[in-house]
Amino acid sequence: MSKDQQEEVSTQTQVGKPRRTNSSRFNADEEGKQRATLLKRVHVVRTRGEQIQVLFDAKGQPIGKEGDELQSWIGVLAREHIPIWIADFRSADLEPRKEQVWLEVVTSFTVDESHKKQVLKSCGESAKCFPYDLYQAFVRDHIDDESVWQRPAKVVKNYPTISQDDWERFITYRRTGDFKRLSDQGIERRKKSKYGSTTGRDGYRKRDQEIFEKTGSYADRHVIWRDTRIKPDGEYKNPSIKIIGDQIDELTQQDTQGSFESVGTEDILTKSLGNPEHSGRLRGQSKFVKQAQYYNAMHVPRENPEVSFMKRQLAALERTVQELCAKHGINRETMAEEAAPETVDQHNSFKASCTLNEKDADAPDPQPMPNESKECQLFLTDFINGGEVLVALGRAYMDCVPTDTVHGIPLGAGNVRVTISVPKFKHALLPIPTNEATYIEEAVGGFVAWPKKLVVIQSSLSQASRGPSQAPDPEAKGKKRIKKRAGRKKLQSQPEVQQQTAEEVPPTFDFDAIPIELRPLAYYAQSSLSDGSQISCPPQQSDEMPIYIRYEDVYDFITFKEISASSIMVYISYLSDCCARAGLDQRFVFISPFLVSPVQQNVDRVAYIRERADNIIRIITNIPRGRLVLMPYNSGQHWILAVINPWDDSVLYFNPLGNDPGEDFQQLITLALNDWKLLVGRGITKRRNCKTLIQTARCPIQQGNVQCGYFVLGFMREITLNVDGLALLQNKTSYNEADLNLVRQEWTTYVMSFIQY
Repeated sequence: MSKDQQEEVSTQTQVGKPRRTNSSRFNADEEGKQRATLLKRVHVVRTRGEQIQVLFDAKGQPIGKEGDELQSWIGVLAREHIPIWIADFRSADLEPRKEQVWLEVVTSFTVDESHKKQVLKSCGESAKCFPYDLYQAFVRDHIDDESVWQRPAKVVKNYPTISQDDWERFITYRRTGDFKRLSDQGIERRKKSKYGSTTGRDGYRKRDQEIFEKTGSYADRHVIWRDTRIKPDGEYKNPSIKIIGDQIDELTQQDTQGSFESVGTEDILTKSLGNPEHSGRLRGQSKFVKQAQYYNAMHVPRENPEVSFMKRQLAALERTVQELCAKHGINRETMAEEAAPETVDQHNSFKASCTLNEKDADAPDPQPMPNESKECQLFLTDFINGGEVLVALGRAYMDCVPTDTVHGIPLGAGNVRVTISVPKFKHALLPIPTNEATYIEEAVGGFVAWPKKLVVIQSSLSQASRGPSQAPDPEAKGKKRIKKRAGRKKLQSQPEVQQQTAEEVPPTFDFDAIPIELRPLAYYAQSSLSDGSQISCPPQQSDEMPIYIRYEDVYDFITFKEISASSIMVYISYLSDCCARAGLDQRFVFISPFLVSPVQQNVDRVAYIRERADNIIRIITNIPRGRLVLMPYNSGQHWILAVINPWDDSVLYFNPLGNDPGEDFQQLITLALNDWKLLVGRGITKRRNCKTLIQTARCPIQQGNVQCGYFVLGFMREITLNVDGLALLQNKTSYNEADLNLVRQEWTTYVMSFIQY
């Protein structure tokens, strides 16, 4: 290295000298010239008692040279009025300063009151970027040097409003652990950014104006998003952006052909990026553009939130019907072609009845209905828990043939005609829905088709709880709560979990290593559940499916291994009972981990997040203010607990590993709470993006690899059974063996209470 190069390196590392940055802000000549020019123009206008006329387009964006001057003036005001040591622009202490900024703006520019929020938002971004640039240029590389406490000469010269006291408070905050944590989070978040634009400040706004000046109309936001990521040579900035760009081009072509329709935020850009839009802003648009303004300007149809919610519910129902038809080998298209709708009186038909019109000369004779019927129990396959669940009582016509019809549609192979008299689960889906009935309660008193293997005739009901495919067992009399069916799957990230077969030998207990309090259940499981039988525990709500505990669940829980979602749900039922007895049942609502955890693989990610978000919305829609929602969540192979207060827009994230929430959890909670706020209307006073309100709470930290599930049970116990449970939990640093054994003993005792010998 030459002597000149050594001197250059020495100069660059000298304290107080700025690092290389993309901003020319700390170039004294350029900064001073730009600022002086703008200040002179504003000063001249103000001394004349005039204002700079600013025009706004239909989207609410300032346009033209005056719009650029407004943006620059907001930046100047932010640097002069907002202290550099402020950590959060939303602080109530800044309200007088924000009002001063707004007053300065409207004194110099013609800006309507309706743009105040956007102006202050722009001010907040400038107030955030300016301290960042100061830190990068003068502080970061010298944070531990004593000389960093003195203001650099360029700061003193160009920004006289920054006092020595302001500078010291700025350095003090940048040395705190909170700032270091936020900085590290920002660095990690930035590393995940794959779609950075090639433009500078206000790139979206300026590109939008360029297109408008050339074409006379506004471009869709996917066009602006794509254009701002194309380099001057016509290539995309990186391969990841090219993939999105190609997807945008493909969907644009479909839109032109009429095979794709944009509704609200479900447009080409959202579909291409693969994740939903957050409330409060729009990707591909400047910070001045609100969602309503964009849709009004672009004439994009918007749906009522309740209509959108119901459409998603119907789509989920349609997927369920398709899965059931595929499982039972039913071809819906063939059935529709073979149907004879002219023989069915749609007006006179009641629910699922089979009343026919008066006989028509051209109509075929209706097939005779078998006269012999038998009392039966009707079951459905429980795809989550495994096995079958009794959903209704009725009568079955077992002598049917596949060509017999119900509502003009052939029964098909393996199905029989049944009539439902007593529904057990009113809201359960029919295994073979019709045009008139989708749910059990809609088919009461009428005829529907039912898979023959899921019908148990009264004569074989000596042990109905075992399920329709089990032969009666005289020796098992009295075991009403035990089902010998395939076990419930563990909630884990693998796409498939191998079910136990008859040839597999289940592991056996080492009773000497088991605490005495847990041994009774271990003895019972070893003797009665190892053959595939299950223990049926009541659900938290009376209209939900029972919870089935199999041998594997008991073995894993007692031997302190990874626990299943079934075990989590059993303890939730236990806590619900405890709260009810103590009069605390009005304080909490639980959400099943089966409804919210990402257990399915190889599915449409956006649709799957929305489906799980709708599950959350259904549960929290009718809860009163002040009630907390406890949501156990499994991210793959790790349990956490979320405590949601929807009315306060707050989410506490209790992670036994101490990590921050992952992307799936953040998107799930953000989408659920934002859509819920739209459904409840004005009940919410805070409208901020709830993603920023997900707080990683302090809690005991696990030391082993499989303790997370037990810790989550302990978290729920701490919160629900204590008056100030949240505060107690956040002040507790660890769980000892006795704490975890207490939870295990309560779980074991509760499960034992549902065994009938």
